[in-house]
Amino acid sequence: MKATQLPSGSYRVQVVVGKDETGKRIVKSFTGDTADEAIFEALKFKNSIGAAANAKTMTVGQAFTQYITARDNVLSPATIRGYNIIKNTRLQSIMMTEIHALTINDIQFAVNQDAARLSHKSIKESVALLKSVLGVQGVELNTKRIALPPKKKKNIVIPEASDVIKLIIGTDIELPCLLAMWLSLRVSEVRGLQFRDISPDGKTISIERARIYFDGSDILRDCNKTYESTRTNLLPPYIYDLIKKVPHKEPTDFIVTMSYQTINGHFRKLMEKAGYNITFHKLRHEFATTLNDLGIPSNYIQKLGGWSTDNIMKSVYTHTTFSKENECQNKINDFFMSAIESAANSEDEKAAETA
Repeated sequence: MKATQLPSGSYRVQVVVGKDETGKRIVKSFTGDTADEAIFEALKFKNSIGAAANAKTMTVGQAFTQYITARDNVLSPATIRGYNIIKNTRLQSIMMTEIHALTINDIQFAVNQDAARLSHKSIKESVALLKSVLGVQGVELNTKRIALPPKKKKNIVIPEASDVIKLIIGTDIELPCLLAMWLSLRVSEVRGLQFRDISPDGKTISIERARIYFDGSDILRDCNKTYESTRTNLLPPYIYDLIKKVPHKEPTDFIVTMSYQTINGHFRKLMEKAGYNITFHKLRHEFATTLNDLGIPSNYIQKLGGWSTDNIMKSVYTHTTFSKENECQNKINDFFMSAIESAANSEDEKAAETA
C-alpha cells in the first residue's frame, strides 16, 4: 500500500471498496499529515469492512459491507439504513458463506428461515439486494428460482377525503395534511418546503428538497426521492392563505416547522379517535384515489404526485398542456373547497344546537 503526497503537503491513500453496476472501481481516499498516518487509516478501514478479503474467499457479509460502503455518499440515508437492516437482520444463515461457494439452496434455506417472521415484500427486497451485491462481485445466480412466501393482502380502510378534512380542519396539522392530500407531498417534502419555494404571485409552489428524519435528527437534502419528485405544482388559494399565516423572517425559513414525530403522532391520534388506523403517508393514497374518482387524467395525477413510470416524461410533458393543468387543478380545488365549507358549516350547526 503506497501513500501519495499531495500538493498541500499531506499524504493520500486510496482503497478500492467495490465496483459499480458497470464494473468501474469505486475508491475511498484517506489522508494524513504523514505517509504512515494515511496508510494506517486506510488499513484500519480495509480491516473494518473486509475490503482486504480475497475475491475468491470473500463472504456474503463482506460483499454486503463493501456494496453499502461504496454507496453511502450516493444513496439517501434511509436507503443505506434499509440496506444495513437487511445485512444485519436478514438472510443471516448465508452471511458467513463465501460468495463463490453460495448456492440457490443456501439462499432458499435463508429465505425459509426469514419467512417465519417477515413478509413477502421484505424477503423479496432482501433477495433483490443480494442479487445486486453478488453481481458487482461477478457472481451471477438465478434468484428467480427462489420460492418466496405468498403475498398477504392487507385490508386497510381509507376514509373518504371529505371525512378526513372534517377531522383536520382547524387543527395544528391542517396545513401539513392538506399539503399531503391536496398536493400529494410526502412528509419529507412537506417538512422541506421553504417560503422561497412559493412564486412571487403565490400561484405555484416548487417541491425541490426533502427534510428527512433519520436516527434521531433531521437531514436536509436538496433533492427529492426521485427525479420526477422535483416538481412545481399550482398552489390552491386556500393553502396559500394558510401559509401566509405562518410567521417567518427569511425566505429559507421552513413553512412547516413541526417535527416528524409531532406530525405523525398528532395525525395518528386524530385518526384513531375517529376509528381509522391510517398513517400520514396514506394521505398520498387519498390524493390518488380522490383524483381518480374525479376523472382527472392519470398522467396529471402522476405529475402532481411525482410518481415515476417507464414513460412518465413522455406521457406528462407531451400530452399535458398548461391550460389542461389549470382545468384539472380548478376541478380539484372546487372539490376540496366544497369539503372544507361543508366541514365549517357542520361546526356552525353544532355550535348553534348547543347555544
